Amino acid sequence: MRVYLDNVAHFVGARNVAAIVTTGGYTNKKTAPGISEAMMMADYLKRNGVTTIILQEKEAQTTAENLKNVDRMLAYHHLRGRPIVIFCDEAHKLKVKLLSYFILGHIPHIWAHRVTGEFATKLKQVLIATPLNVLALWFPSLERMECERRERIMRNS
Repeated sequence: MRVYLDNVAHFVGARNVAAIVTTGGYTNKKTAPGISEAMMMADYLKRNGVTTIILQEKEAQTTAENLKNVDRMLAYHHLRGRPIVIFCDEAHKLKVKLLSYFILGHIPHIWAHRVTGEFATKLKQVLIATPLNVLALWFPSLERMECERRERIMRNS
C-alpha cells in the first residue's frame, strides 16, 4: 500500500491537483478500530508532504457507493467538471471504468497499480464482481446483498 500511496503523492506533487479524495470504510475493526481506510490514506499522504486538500469518503461499502458519494463531494466542493484521476488496484480497473461511466457520466483517467497480486483475486474481480456491481446499478437488491455479505464478514473477522 505504501508504494501505491507514494505514487499518488508523486503524481500530486508533479501536477496542479485541486483536491484528493481518499476512499475506504472501517474495514479493520480489530487492528485499527475507529480508523477508516480513507483516514489512513489521508494521514499517510499528509505525513509524506502532500499539502493538497484531501477529502475523505469513508461511508461507502461498495465501489459504486464510493463513486456516488465522491460525485456528491465533487459537486459540493465545486469540483465537478474538473479533470479526475482515479487511482485504484489494477484488479478493479475495469469495474471502476464501467461504474464511472454510468455514475459520473464519463470515464476519468485511471491509474491502476498492482496491489492485489493473486491471479484468482483478479479473475474474481473481472468475471464476478464487475458484472454484479454494474448490474446492481439497475437492480439495487444486488448491492444490498453485497453490503449484507460484507457486514457479515466484518462481524466475523
